[in-house]
Amino acid sequence: MMYVIRSTLLALLLISQLVNAVRMDETTHDQIIQRLELGLDGMDKSEPERAGILLRLGDLYADRARLKALNEMDSNCKDCKGALTDRQKAIAAYQEALPQVDKADQGRRVLQIAHLYGLNDQPKKAVALYAQILNSPSRYTSEVRAIAFMSVGERKFREGDFTGALKAYESARKENLKSRALVEFRIAWCHLNLGHQEKAVNTLVHLLKTPDLLSTQSTEGQGVDPTFVSDLSHDLAIFLARGQVGPSQIDLLKSLSPDKSRKENLKLLATETDRVGNKVSALIVWAAYVDEGEVLPTEKLEVQTHVAQIYYDLNKQELAANAYDKAIDLWKKQGCTDAAVRDPLKTKLRKFVTSWNKSQKKKPTENLLHAYAAYTSAFPGDTEMLHWGGIVAKDLGKTKQAGQYFHQAAVQAGQDLQRKPDDKELKNIFEGSLLAEIEMAEAGKDLKAKEAAYNYYLQVDANGSQAFEVRYQRAQLFYTQNRTQEAFSEFHYLASMPGKEHRELKVKSADLALDCLVTLKDDQNLQVRSLEYARVFPERKAEYLKISRKATMNIVAANLKNEKANDHTDYKASLTALAAVNMDGADDAERIKFYKNKIVIAQKAMDLSAVKDASAKLLSVKTLGESDREWTMTQQIWVAELELNFALAYHMSKKMKLADLSKADRELRLAMLAELAGENPRKHYDAYLKLAGPTRSASLIRVSLVKDSAFQWRELDKQSKYLRGTPDLLAGLTLEVFATHPDFDKASRYLHTTGIGRYAAGATLQRHLDLRDFQKFDRKIRAHQIYGFSEHATQSSLKERLKLLNDSERTAQAAFKRHDWTMQTLSLAQLARENRRLYHDINSLPVPRRLNAQEKAKYQQLLQAQSAPYLNRAEKIEKELEDIWSQGNSVQNLQTAYMTASPELQKLYREEILPLALSAPSGAKNRLQNLLSTPFRRPSQKDIMVARRELQANPFDVSKAEHLRELESQSGKPAMVVYLDERISQLKKGKSL
Repeated sequence: MMYVIRSTLLALLLISQLVNAVRMDETTHDQIIQRLELGLDGMDKSEPERAGILLRLGDLYADRARLKALNEMDSNCKDCKGALTDRQKAIAAYQEALPQVDKADQGRRVLQIAHLYGLNDQPKKAVALYAQILNSPSRYTSEVRAIAFMSVGERKFREGDFTGALKAYESARKENLKSRALVEFRIAWCHLNLGHQEKAVNTLVHLLKTPDLLSTQSTEGQGVDPTFVSDLSHDLAIFLARGQVGPSQIDLLKSLSPDKSRKENLKLLATETDRVGNKVSALIVWAAYVDEGEVLPTEKLEVQTHVAQIYYDLNKQELAANAYDKAIDLWKKQGCTDAAVRDPLKTKLRKFVTSWNKSQKKKPTENLLHAYAAYTSAFPGDTEMLHWGGIVAKDLGKTKQAGQYFHQAAVQAGQDLQRKPDDKELKNIFEGSLLAEIEMAEAGKDLKAKEAAYNYYLQVDANGSQAFEVRYQRAQLFYTQNRTQEAFSEFHYLASMPGKEHRELKVKSADLALDCLVTLKDDQNLQVRSLEYARVFPERKAEYLKISRKATMNIVAANLKNEKANDHTDYKASLTALAAVNMDGADDAERIKFYKNKIVIAQKAMDLSAVKDASAKLLSVKTLGESDREWTMTQQIWVAELELNFALAYHMSKKMKLADLSKADRELRLAMLAELAGENPRKHYDAYLKLAGPTRSASLIRVSLVKDSAFQWRELDKQSKYLRGTPDLLAGLTLEVFATHPDFDKASRYLHTTGIGRYAAGATLQRHLDLRDFQKFDRKIRAHQIYGFSEHATQSSLKERLKLLNDSERTAQAAFKRHDWTMQTLSLAQLARENRRLYHDINSLPVPRRLNAQEKAKYQQLLQAQSAPYLNRAEKIEKELEDIWSQGNSVQNLQTAYMTASPELQKLYREEILPLALSAPSGAKNRLQNLLSTPFRRPSQKDIMVARRELQANPFDVSKAEHLRELESQSGKPAMVVYLDERISQLKKGKSL
């Protein structure tokens, strides 16, 4: 049994070694470890093979720990213990096997254990093992001692103990060391970190010049590793930068650098010498870098930027400015599209100028301004730099150049604020630049520049914190240049601005505005503005009213004499002037004349309040005559109608004679006002109909009586004998009554006894009568079947079907004769469907049983021959239908009629649209179905009230009147629609209402 176990373990050991020769995953490790562990459990501890198996098991644990550690890092697992546990198992296996390991191999195993302690964060145990090796020189090989020294050196190096590390590395040198190049590399860094720059350089140079040392660092096991050599040359640049650098050091670095690394190493040497403060050396190295060749334009730009900064650091400002100019010129010529390169370069170029500015904040120089000019010429969109450039130019006393900078900064800040409207810093720059531009223009005493600065500020920041003062300064500029009209406009604007701010400047503006009007001899404007300023500035009221009274009466007299030349604005001005006149002491005759003139002017000025006020004052004059009283009340009714106060207009009109109207027209007007006021107009309509006779206006009244009746058919029968003289009105009325109260018999009677069928509404009515008959017939023909159970039944039913087809054909012909598109379409769709159905029905007839095969075939041919014409007929009609659907605007016309119709008429149209939608092609079908799903929206009372209030507030606004008319029409208020139609017509003609 023991032999079997031993054989199995040896086999496993062999397998694990073979598997380890290739890449193993965790699962393979698990399987082999599990089997080896089982084998160990069955072995005696004295077995000679046990040590080998323990070592192999330790190797497997250590390798599996490596795999687990990689997985734990990939999954970012902080608390995972798998790798730690496996290392502990590996250590235990190694330690158990160690006494039985050959002396030559013990050192390597101890190093493995120390390494695993280090990985498990047990440095003391690792150090103890290294000490054990180093304190027993005879027990371990020189190679093992070398590794122990290296490990001690690495630990001290990581801890910053460069003296201890150097000692350990130098001890490793004396042993049988395989990785000698790495030790030399570490020794060089220890010297550098200990301040032994020359020793560090010499060590690194010796290493680079000794191929035998470098060959031990080859990844192939022999030769020199080029990556390691590149890294060494890179570090040599860092080492050299710590000392004085001249042509010899540059040549040394170039000679020891691989071709691919030489340029990058020179760049590193330049940046490092600059970083450690060796500025002159840095200039020398940058020059060597550019001379190296194959330097990209962006690299030259970067070098030039470094050179400018170095000259500045050396306090050679003129050279710095010149070098910076060259850098900017390179940027302009070459540009840069790669953001990863462009953005850092741009930042460096900017930082160069801003750093310079900070150092000369109190006393800037021309060179600094020159740098700002260079930067902003390449980057004109940098708002901050433009503003700061302006500040530098201002501090140097260059007002014109400063003004240009501030203007550019304001323009750019304004554009930036469109993208970032809440950026406080941008807002401050924007406002500050605008004001600074004005300040520079004023300091330069350039009138054109001042006006341009004022204009630009107000153009882009009309509500800015200094906008009022800027406007005042601009007005003063106009005033001093004798640009009087412009000066008045500005001063008046300032004086009229609301709010309590800038009171003193507003009063000055008012005074200067009136002075401008005096200069312009504009008495009319002078009268208006003086009254306005008297209200705005009560502390100057007496003075301003005195100016107003002086101009008022002459203005009014001139306007009344020149009525034809007056426009709406002139009448407003006259009305304002009249409102300011003090009538104390005037007699009744003068008052009557004054108020009548004021009413006329107020009407022309479209000022309803003034009309009402003047009318009330005129009616209060005790000696007012009857005709003047009637005239004045007419003006009050005019206002009431414009304000849609029809109740007041109606009750006032009833009290008046209305002598300018006939008796019939008086009744018609009272009826209209009563209906508009929401009162019963029937008595006035009846009176009008008795007086008016058979006129179209009378017919319209009768139409209204029918529509307003609770029993519309009865009222229509009553009024129809009068409405026959206006068949177009009768046709529309009959259709509307039918839509509200469908009665096919009465509709048919009116179609046959009157001439309404000639009109569109009558044709629509006829169509819906035809549609009812069509649908009834359609149900009949759809239901008809051809029976094949006997020859007699077949012939009889086929004959009936053909008769029905003939009836359908006659219906279609009638529709075409009447040019009724809907009935044409439906009839053709029916004909096509039934012809196609007849074709299929004939072909589906059963073959008589008594026929032999040959006779049956002939019978089938006969059926095919008889049915084919019907299929051809169906296809021909379907093509005709396609043409009908694709041509003309019939669907569009139907849509328009439906959308503009009342809900009652829409119901009729739906009965027409539904069958059309069933037979329509896809495009038209979708439009018709969408139409059916569109509800009719009768405007709400709130909508109408809002529209009325808008018209009351703007009684002369045609658009407001048209909007209300549309709502009233949809709401079914014909009287209001008639009234608004007349009002809109007069407004469009420019007539007074």
